[in-house]
Amino acid sequence: MSVVVTAVAPFTSEQYDAVTDRVMPGGELPEGCQLHVAGPVAEGFRVITIWESADTFHEFRQQKLLPAIQEVTGQGASPAIQPQVDPVHRLITS
Repeated sequence: MSVVVTAVAPFTSEQYDAVTDRVMPGGELPEGCQLHVAGPVAEGFRVITIWESADTFHEFRQQKLLPAIQEVTGQGASPAIQPQVDPVHRLITS
């Protein structure tokens, strides 16, 4: 079942871009990711993604995302970055 993942990361735009360049080289979505949307908010960057399954997201997070965050920020993912994973009821695209 597809899931929507939302998170707010306390990143600058430079940090967001650097992490994204590492996990989505050339702007290509990772395997199993169907959509990626991000934009600045007061707390940093809000990221919304759609994944083919929660397991696919969690595997990506552990194997690629968290190491990229560590590399860019010099620290592990902040406890403040708590992704929310919810089932997708409907996805409509153009």
